[in-house]
Amino acid sequence: MVNPVFLVVSPIVSQIAKLAATLIKDEFLLQWGLKNDMEKLSSNLTAIHATLHDAEERQLEEKHLRDWLGKLKDAADDAEDVLNIFATEIFLWKRKHEARRIPTPISSSKILIQSETAHKIKEISARLGVISEEKQKFHLNSNVNGGMSSQSHDRPPTDFFVDTKDVFGREDDKEKIIDLLRSDNSDEEGNLSVIPIIGMGGLGKTTLAQLVYNDKRVEECFSLSRMWVSVSVDFDLIRILRGIMESYSKMSLPSELSADLVTSRFREFLPGKRFLLVLDDVWNDKYELWEPLLQLLKLGKNGSKVLVTSRSQRVADVVGTRPAHLLGYLPEDKCWELFERIAFKKVNLSDRLLIKELEDNGKEIVAKCKGLPLAVKAMAGMLRGNTDPAKWRRISKSNMWELEDQNILPALKLSYNHLPSHLKQCFAFCSIFPKAYAFDKKQLVQLWMAQSFILPTGENNAEETGAEYFDLLLTRSFFQLLNIDKKVLYRMHDLIHELALSISGSQCCLVKDNESDIHPGNSQNWRHVSLLCQNVEEPFMKIADNSKKLRTLLLPREHLKNFCQVLDKLFHSLKYLRALDLSSSTLLELPSSIEELKLLHYLDLSQTEIKELPNSICNLCNLQTLKLLRCLWLFELPKDLGNLVNLCFLELDDMFWFKCKTLPPNIGSLKGLHNLHTFRVGNQTGYELRQLKEMAHLTGTLHISNLENAVDAAEAKLNEKERLEKIVFEWTSREVSSQDEAAEETLLERLQPHSDLKELAISHYGGARFPPWMTDGQLRKLVSISLYNCTKCKVLSFDQLPSLRSLHIKKMQELEILQCSSLLQLRISDCNRLTELTEFLPYLRALKIKRCASLKALPVTPSLMFLTLVDNLVLEDWQEKVLQLISRNDQGENVSQIHHSFMGLLEMKVIDCPKLEALPRVFAPQKLEISGCELLTALPPTGFSQRLQHLALDRSNNRILLRKIPETSSLYSLVISNMANVVSLPKLPHLPGLKALHIHNCDDLESLSEEEESFRSLTSLRLLSIQGCQKLLTLPNEGLPTLLECLSVSSCRKLQSLGSKETLKSLTSLKDLYIEDCPLLRSFPEDGLPTSLRHLYIEKCPELTEQCKKEGGPEWSKIMDIHDLEIDFIEESSTLKLPKKPWYRHVFCGKG
Repeated sequence: MVNPVFLVVSPIVSQIAKLAATLIKDEFLLQWGLKNDMEKLSSNLTAIHATLHDAEERQLEEKHLRDWLGKLKDAADDAEDVLNIFATEIFLWKRKHEARRIPTPISSSKILIQSETAHKIKEISARLGVISEEKQKFHLNSNVNGGMSSQSHDRPPTDFFVDTKDVFGREDDKEKIIDLLRSDNSDEEGNLSVIPIIGMGGLGKTTLAQLVYNDKRVEECFSLSRMWVSVSVDFDLIRILRGIMESYSKMSLPSELSADLVTSRFREFLPGKRFLLVLDDVWNDKYELWEPLLQLLKLGKNGSKVLVTSRSQRVADVVGTRPAHLLGYLPEDKCWELFERIAFKKVNLSDRLLIKELEDNGKEIVAKCKGLPLAVKAMAGMLRGNTDPAKWRRISKSNMWELEDQNILPALKLSYNHLPSHLKQCFAFCSIFPKAYAFDKKQLVQLWMAQSFILPTGENNAEETGAEYFDLLLTRSFFQLLNIDKKVLYRMHDLIHELALSISGSQCCLVKDNESDIHPGNSQNWRHVSLLCQNVEEPFMKIADNSKKLRTLLLPREHLKNFCQVLDKLFHSLKYLRALDLSSSTLLELPSSIEELKLLHYLDLSQTEIKELPNSICNLCNLQTLKLLRCLWLFELPKDLGNLVNLCFLELDDMFWFKCKTLPPNIGSLKGLHNLHTFRVGNQTGYELRQLKEMAHLTGTLHISNLENAVDAAEAKLNEKERLEKIVFEWTSREVSSQDEAAEETLLERLQPHSDLKELAISHYGGARFPPWMTDGQLRKLVSISLYNCTKCKVLSFDQLPSLRSLHIKKMQELEILQCSSLLQLRISDCNRLTELTEFLPYLRALKIKRCASLKALPVTPSLMFLTLVDNLVLEDWQEKVLQLISRNDQGENVSQIHHSFMGLLEMKVIDCPKLEALPRVFAPQKLEISGCELLTALPPTGFSQRLQHLALDRSNNRILLRKIPETSSLYSLVISNMANVVSLPKLPHLPGLKALHIHNCDDLESLSEEEESFRSLTSLRLLSIQGCQKLLTLPNEGLPTLLECLSVSSCRKLQSLGSKETLKSLTSLKDLYIEDCPLLRSFPEDGLPTSLRHLYIEKCPELTEQCKKEGGPEWSKIMDIHDLEIDFIEESSTLKLPKKPWYRHVFCGKG
């Protein structure tokens, strides 16, 4: 056998054959004397293509035939480059003279076309002629379709997801690791536990780590401090530190940060956090590289854990503080379950004889996978839905299972060899990514498009077809979904990556810091390069000199420094470049010579410091993707942007649209554009609404503003743009006359969108009515409507929209009546004349009403989960209305059933509703916040308060409300704030579950309780926070709850005592004590502080601080043994190792 993997040639031969056939028809060829050469080239390509199916089938057995295919591939790649350059020059010449409207004879154009191109066409035609002759000696059979596969392909199953729930046989492994993560570190030295997961490639170490990482028990254990970093071979300390902080914050660090600054930030970032860190796919086993990282990780809080996945037992020996968890082979019965689940999905199981034959062959295949889940999934994905027993038999009996290769599994090679040709070339291209690189699906599809690997099929455009290609590779386990921190990213398993590298061979290269020796002998045939080095200037120069055939140049490593000044040379040298990524670099200016890259399809300038784009970029007529995300200094686009006639993706973030005053004119020339975020209608030529007419591929969101300038609404053809999901119509805020009112009604009626639209927003519309298409049910898929400043409309009725679930209305000053019964979410604000809502909203889950001055009553909402009422001046008791509607309920439900239906309320906020006297008795929220409701004297009674977990009472002069706090065992958090005229708190009811009590900004409060022992009855209290109580003199002398763990007292400027001599000493569970801005406090209680105290923070307490000084301070002896001291007179020292900034612990008081 020659080589275990297929060489793919047929797709590119098919591609250039079509291109040559198109060029033959152009009259320019005859003038240049190229018609005969092009005809010969086309004829040879057609003859070769007809034999490729047989050639590609036989290449594994015949070395000379494989060599011939390799020679053909090189020639075909060169031919594609030359023909595309030629076609582009013709296009540019024609466009130039059409724009000038100067009749120029074709013959005169000859001098404008590079003679080099014409020479290369003749040369490539002759070269392919020789190759075509050589095929005769192989006696190849002809096939009219050519190649192993045409561009047609099976649609991937739409219900397939790589989900960590679909994992077999790893339950025990998962539980053992979770137990280790949740255990304490009492039997280990230091505060950091490192747990290795060790196993050979393909066993599922990363999948197991994901299962553990996303488990709810682990989420709860480590709260918000879970981080994941893919390490791979390159063990770079600074990259790992960046990855940890970025995983935590979900934001990128500034690219200009030096190594010292990154380390410094990490030292500030980690202290106080009890974290879980996953270091995935680790190869480094040198302790001297590990040691600096481990020392930094030990800054974390006790109980922190590091989970390391690796193939190497040596890694576990070097870094593990626990014995490694050795991941074994998957048992054969579990392998069969995994295989069966994937391969037999979508298979009719009624034919038992057929299924029996498939199962017999399938079990042979599974046995040969030798317990490796990756191999099992690859085989199952390849056979998924296939019911041809002969194919299953061929796979099970293939002699490729006998091949020995220490890096690549036979199952993976088999799976690749059975891919259609168009998927083979897409997969091989992925070798350009470094190992463990996390890539975005859309980005990869765009790169495939740049290489012309994808052609539209049927009704799908290239992006949709590419997404199907991607999903097919995903179903066959060539890609893995990374389910980390809820980001949708993918990567290749390192064994799959090895396979891709072996296929791409010398055409693809990853240039690293220690492998940057680029010379003609190894780089002249490169087609795709990724630069992974920090300083790219020297590699750029060498590539410009040596790699003239380069098609792709990516810089996937983030945070590049020392960006070179050699782009001009690069642009003049790499004339066949199709994809260029300069993102995350210090690029300040793009040379105008960018126009030399005539075949460029993909350009990424995101996260650069570029301030403007040269207008010459608009000569890149093949450009499909232009990425300009997070370019902070870019304020406008070049004026001739409309010349980029093949542009599909113009990626700009919201910040750019906020900065940019207007788009360039004639944006409508970009007929293939998918994403046009904003279009501002203007009075000048090139800014008319009809520019949108032929932009049929627009997707996502389209915001059309300045509609007062529109005169040709129907020409926008919005009703034909079926891929748009959201449209925003916006007029400029202004006075609207009656004449303008009628004109705007007509305009909006003619702006009717496609019936598949999902979201609609309208702003500053001056009409008094909305068009029929908004209300009569034509928009059958519309789920959301937002209306802002539509000031003339008085009545809204959306009952005919069957899918409408969300309605947001703001500043509709004339609105009086609103009818819509199907809503799940309703938000209304600043509608001063609104008096009537739909009485009964049975499905509503979220309701927010703000500043509706005439609304006296609310609808009945038995399914409500979230209710917010703000600044509604005349809203009164709607309890009676609720009961009336319940009593006349015609659904056959009794009153108790209806009462129960209100028990789903999770959160209720009532703010500044001065006439509200009572809440409906049937309401039973879990979270209730009341603020500024002076007449409110009742809270939900005990029967309906057993679900209440959080209660906040704010801004009231009414002491009665404090006495109405219900007795309930469910309440765990109580906030009392801004209560005037409250000198002492009334005795609280029996609250056995209360864990957190906050008393804030009660200016008249002098005593925390009007009865002795009142506070000590709160037996479950863990957190007590007292803040801004200016007249408070002392904490209760009778003491505080003994289980208290955290006590915080701040901004109590008259506080003189923390209670009797044993008030704090008796708190045997107290761990954290915060005292801030209490200038009269001089000392701690006489008996001192409890031995359980681990952290003491004192700031802006000059008297107490003076007493706590180490030298001569009488209070020093009470605090000297506390582990974490933060006192404003103490400076950072090597012994105390204090943080630079005050550190406030995250305290969560939950149930249980």
